[in-house]
Amino acid sequence: MSRYRNELAGQREAIRALWGAVGVALVCAGAMGIGWMMAPSSLRIHIPPDLTAGATVWPDTPAPPHVYTFALYIWQQLYRWPSDGAREYRAKLNALVPFLTPACRQDRLDDYAERNGRRELAGRQRAVWEIPGRGYAVERVFDEGGGSWVVALDLMIEETVLGERVKSRAVAYPVRVVRYDVDRELNPWGLALDCLAGVPRAIETEAEASS
Repeated sequence: MSRYRNELAGQREAIRALWGAVGVALVCAGAMGIGWMMAPSSLRIHIPPDLTAGATVWPDTPAPPHVYTFALYIWQQLYRWPSDGAREYRAKLNALVPFLTPACRQDRLDDYAERNGRRELAGRQRAVWEIPGRGYAVERVFDEGGGSWVVALDLMIEETVLGERVKSRAVAYPVRVVRYDVDRELNPWGLALDCLAGVPRAIETEAEASS
């Protein structure tokens, strides 16, 4: 009789332990469900261009190469006029709205109005490219803190009117880039140009120095 009671008590203890395990599993599942619902639906990950030595990345944290590439690409797009600056400069300002801060876009609209008023843009073609040997380097991206960077772009500017070259100049542009996570559908970078952070200056290229 005592053996039967011992076995019965052991079974009851086993059942209690199983119910306890089920309870713990339910609590864990509930916590995971809540965490899943509260997790963001998407994460922006900036992958470094050089992974030969490995890398540690954090969500929504652009590295200097990403900031530099963004500044160069958007600046080139803004000032690339294949056939007519009077039409294309304004069109670029409209197309690049998601990549420009409101203050920067207004500043460029004022620049457009001033140049167009002087009839400088009609029929003007413009090309912009990075000067060879003056591309990305760590020191070309200065972190101002608070999601703001100043990027040093050394660019070659060439302009023609009716096939005749009217400008060929190397210029250093200090361009400001800021965090701008306004619309991920239109701007997956989460960055925007905030126009110039200083006065552009002419620079001497190797070809000019040797002439």
